[in-house]
Formats: sequence, structure tokens, C-alpha cells
Amino acid sequence: MNKIKALKEERGRLIGELQTLQNNIEKEARSMSDSESARLDEIDARLDSIKSEVEKLEKLQARAAEAANLAGVSSYSEQKEVSKMSEKFSFKRALQMAATGRKDGVEAELSAKAADEFQRSGVSVAAHSVLIPSDVFKRDMTATGGSPAGTEGGYNIATEVGGIIDVLLPKTVLRGLGVQQLNGLVGNLDLPQASTLPNAGWNTENGTAAEKSPAFGKVSFSPKRLAAYIQVSNQLMLQSSNSIDAYVRNWLLNAMAQSLETAAIKGGGSNEPTGIIANGSVNVTYAGGAASNATNANGAAVVWADVINLMKAVENANGEGVAYLTNPLVKAALQTTPRQASGVEGNFIMPSGANELNGYNAAFTTLCPSNLSKGAASDLSAMIFGDFSKMAIASWGGMELTVDPYSGATAGLTNVVLNSYMDVNLLQPTAFAVCKDIDA
Repeated sequence: MNKIKALKEERGRLIGELQTLQNNIEKEARSMSDSESARLDEIDARLDSIKSEVEKLEKLQARAAEAANLAGVSSYSEQKEVSKMSEKFSFKRALQMAATGRKDGVEAELSAKAADEFQRSGVSVAAHSVLIPSDVFKRDMTATGGSPAGTEGGYNIATEVGGIIDVLLPKTVLRGLGVQQLNGLVGNLDLPQASTLPNAGWNTENGTAAEKSPAFGKVSFSPKRLAAYIQVSNQLMLQSSNSIDAYVRNWLLNAMAQSLETAAIKGGGSNEPTGIIANGSVNVTYAGGAASNATNANGAAVVWADVINLMKAVENANGEGVAYLTNPLVKAALQTTPRQASGVEGNFIMPSGANELNGYNAAFTTLCPSNLSKGAASDLSAMIFGDFSKMAIASWGGMELTVDPYSGATAGLTNVVLNSYMDVNLLQPTAFAVCKDIDA
């Protein structure tokens, strides 16, 4: 802890002062003055206070470490065992277990493990739900593996069941940009955040240095329920093929991944975390190279200056951006707009086929909005530049699977709900800049 370090440094200074006092008295062969005696009492009392405070803080630190180990991470052998069980996990059997109340097999063992995760995290779940530990879906939640476009298992549905032609899915890109993961949290989490720059002052040789105390704020995370819901045909659940595992698992996880990413990019809606675009502390630039929001009342087409202004805003705030993020509409505009007004054909802002913009990585997804409003326009797009490692996605426990075989019984349907508990926040909002009024 920084507090422990500061206290120990103070103790060192005080002991040094005592040593100097003792040396002076011995050197001058005199008795201690009243002021020196009073100072000795002050230092003695302060050293006792420091000792007590350090002992308490070190005890607190030790208890926190013990708690982390308990909630921590499981041993290698435990992780290996869970990994083996995860490979045998069947979504179909989990659905049947939730519907019938019968608990056995790998699914029951993993549900018990997940119950421990939720208990440690302080998140309440329904008693009749089947719980799924985070390890089972650690890889799946990226929603980027497999073929095509993250729909792993999409082609292995038995033909006698009838293949399901799924929708084309938006890309989820944030994890690839370096967003931090805070997993297995217990209770709410506050991260102290320094809000002032280090500052020193020039002074005369013997002048008293002015105090430059840092100021601190905090970034808070608290569990918010992210839920996905699907109705599954009872006939499909009875099939012996793995279609139910492939389709239901991917549908629910893709729904969650897309909702999480949408909130992280924009957010700010009812019950949602606040994402980059909705965060009031990020840097803001204006399309068309405009210097203020008052220019271009209904937005403007993207120009080369917009790319540079986003970078400038982040670097002027002492940030180090690593990537641009926008949607395919802006991407197309970047690839057809010359860098200069008198444009030379082919000298476009972004070359065709490139994955870079202005020398930085560039990511594109339809989850970056194209329906923002300004003036009379309601179809404006956003473009973001920033250091995405300054964003964190937090999670509490694993997932809660709730199966309702009754509400849709007359139609031969079973309702399946998957709950998780997550939050998103920016650790340093000024490490990001956003342009929200691009007419693409």
C-alpha cells in the first residue's frame, strides 16, 4: 500500500531527526533544551502512532490477501479439472436439468462450483436456476472464434433437425483493442484515481517549499444484470443432435457480447453502464474539421482533419492513443474521401484494404452508432480514438441459466434466460476522444 510506504518514510525522517538531535547534544556536551525536550516528546508520540497505524494497515493487507486467495484463483489442478469438465458440458443437458429440477452429471458439478463463485461475489441468484461458472464461457464470451463471424458450431447441426440460418452478426472488437478484464469481483469495487498532475515549484536556496498535495477521485464498479432471452422449440430440445448446444449457446453468448460492447462504446441508457460516447469527461471533436459544436448545425462529412483532431485531443490531454474505432459507413467515407479539398484521385484518407488509419490500428463495427442526432439530422456516426487499455470490463461470478418450460407450453416452446453480472467504466476518460457528428 502507498500509505504504508509513506508512513515508513515519515518514520525514517523522524528517526533521522532524533539522531541529529543526539549528535548535536553530544558534540556540544550540553543538556537538552526545553524546546528539544518538547520535540523529543512529539517525535516519540508520533513514532508510537506510526507503529500502530502500520501494524493495522499491514494486518488489513494480509487479510485482503487471504480473502483474495480464498476467492482467488483456483489451483492449477482445480483449473485443469474444471477445464476437463467444461469440455463435457452440454447446454442441452443443462436446459433439461433446469426444466426438470434433476441435478446430476458434469452440469450439476459445474453448477455447484458456480454457486460458490456467486456467493463469494455477493450476487444473489434464483434457487432453481442452473449456474454456469465463468471458466466454461471464458473463451466463448469473446464471440469472435469459429467460422463464420464467431458462430462456432453453426454448421454442425444434424440435417434431420433442419439447419438454422442465423443472422449476420456485428463484429465485437473491444477485447482485441486491449480493454482490461476485471473478473471474479467480490462486492462493489472502487479504484482510486489521481486527478492532479505532479507539481514542483522553484524557490530560493533556503525558501520553504510550497505543499503540492495530489487530489484523488475514484472509479466505481458495481454489478449490473446483463440478460439474454431466447425461446427454444421443445422438439429441438428432444433431438439427440448437438444442434441445441451449438445454436442456443451461441445465440445467448452473442447477444450478451453485443449488448456489452454496445454499452461500452456508447452506453448511458436505462440500467446501462456509461460507455465512451456517453461519458461526459472524454475529449470531443467536431466533424468537418470544425473548431466548435456551433459549426455545421446538422453534422458534416468526414475530412482528414477529423482524424488528426481526434489524435490531437488525446495527446493534448497527455494520453497515448492506440486505435481508432468507427462503423462501416465512416470506413467507406474514409476510403473515398481525398485528404485535401482539391483531392488527388487515390490519395484517400484511408487506403482500400488497410487496417490502419493515421498509422494506428483501426477497428470497424456496426455496434459503433450511426443514429446520433444533431440539429435536424438523426443519422450521424461516431468515430473514437484512444487508449482502450484505459477501459475496464468487470464481472461478478459466472452465469445464471433459468429455464421456464411453462409460459410457452401451449406453443411447444421453452423460455431460456441467461443472466450475468457486469459493469463497464473508463479508468481515464481523457485518454479517449470522440467525434459524434459525422454525416456518412
